[in-house]
Amino acid sequence: MKLSGLLSFLVLCILVLSVQGPGLTEWLFPKRCPRIREQCEFKERDLCTKDRQCQDNKKCCVFNCGKKCLDLEQDICTMPKETGPCMAFFRRWWYNKENNTCSIFIYGGCQGNNNNFQTKAICLNTCQKKREFRDPSLTRATLGGLGVGRSVPG
Repeated sequence: MKLSGLLSFLVLCILVLSVQGPGLTEWLFPKRCPRIREQCEFKERDLCTKDRQCQDNKKCCVFNCGKKCLDLEQDICTMPKETGPCMAFFRRWWYNKENNTCSIFIYGGCQGNNNNFQTKAICLNTCQKKREFRDPSLTRATLGGLGVGRSVPG
């Protein structure tokens, strides 16, 4: 009898979580910022200080030498290179998923995306190392929203 009571409770919990949607799930299982710490050439301007300053359920995380709003469902390393609309001339690195390497590009200094690293070492540490240890049997469906960079190539 005790086992069936526990089973009923678990089924009820699953139903409540599925009906309540992501709000309750995020409260019970909050997403965490990536834990990548690197030696930066310089500290970048923080673009946020608290999660509520970020749009679309993004999270304010220390990432790539400053605080930025990150979509923890999206793999930063699969984003395209984006120079941004400004006219500055910053030498940066981006992870090129087509050839699994970090390539240099010129960043204009504003907007763009988070696939934009100060050094090749930071780029490689963020993107290439996690691909070396990835289990090919895992899929986006099995990993869910467990964090940045956890999706697997098609």
